[in-house]
Amino acid sequence: MPRRVRHGYTLIELVVSMAILGIVGSVLANIMMGQQRFFQRTVEQMSVRRELRTAMNLLPTELRGVSSAAGDITDFTTSSVTFRSTLGASIVCAKTSTTSIDLPPTNTARMITSNWYVQPAVGDTVFAVRNDSSGTKGDFWTAHRITAIATATSYCVGSVYVDSTRDVGKTRYRLTVTPALPDSVVAGSGLRFTRSGKYTLVQQASGRYYLSRSEYLNGAWSTAVPVSGPYRAPTSGGLSLSFYDSTGVVVSTVANATKIARIDLVLRAQGLSSSGTFGSATTTVIDSVALRVALRNRR
Repeated sequence: MPRRVRHGYTLIELVVSMAILGIVGSVLANIMMGQQRFFQRTVEQMSVRRELRTAMNLLPTELRGVSSAAGDITDFTTSSVTFRSTLGASIVCAKTSTTSIDLPPTNTARMITSNWYVQPAVGDTVFAVRNDSSGTKGDFWTAHRITAIATATSYCVGSVYVDSTRDVGKTRYRLTVTPALPDSVVAGSGLRFTRSGKYTLVQQASGRYYLSRSEYLNGAWSTAVPVSGPYRAPTSGGLSLSFYDSTGVVVSTVANATKIARIDLVLRAQGLSSSGTFGSATTTVIDSVALRVALRNRR
């Protein structure tokens, strides 16, 4: 039988096959890179919106607790606000002098009359209800700076706010304040503790801006702690604040801060490049949120 001659692939067939494989590989690579960019962009959008939600939960909660009529807003700009933040509350269980008052323990057995999320410190402001302030116009508070804090288990002896048996050995607090307390601040007067806080955009070492909070503690401002971000630069509207009185007129000077009844906020968050090592570096995710905060403690 004659032997059949078998031929291999020709050069033209190899070239055509390689071209087809190259086209298919290029299409598949583009699809994979597109999916990667889509995934990274989706993750970045979720991260940006999470940071915006954090700011939405934090800022309104603190700002609604301030009393502009009582002077809690001490300074503001279009991209920052400084105010007295409430730390907690208590009552006077004993008045030892015109500049000294005692507070019950934070863990009294019968009822909790002292409660704060962070213990007051020297330099904080305490507001005391005046006993002569009852009436249709509401309560009136007198403000005092804390100059010293002492603790002991022997304060508030015989007070009705402390159980003489079940509260033995529990720590009580003695505050020294300035200026002197009026005669109308007596045992049973309510107390509100505040500390100056500030929200502003602070540039970090990475060059990005974060919404940061600092406190005025022991006579100096603490290092600003980032709480949300990153955001666009202040000059690009990363944080925009507007202040209005009860009639809707813009309040533009600190001298009129007691008239502030509403604060409008706009936050513009800016994420990292969502393209990874592929694609254009200009595909940065940007999202924003607008809030309107009505101040409650207007008296």
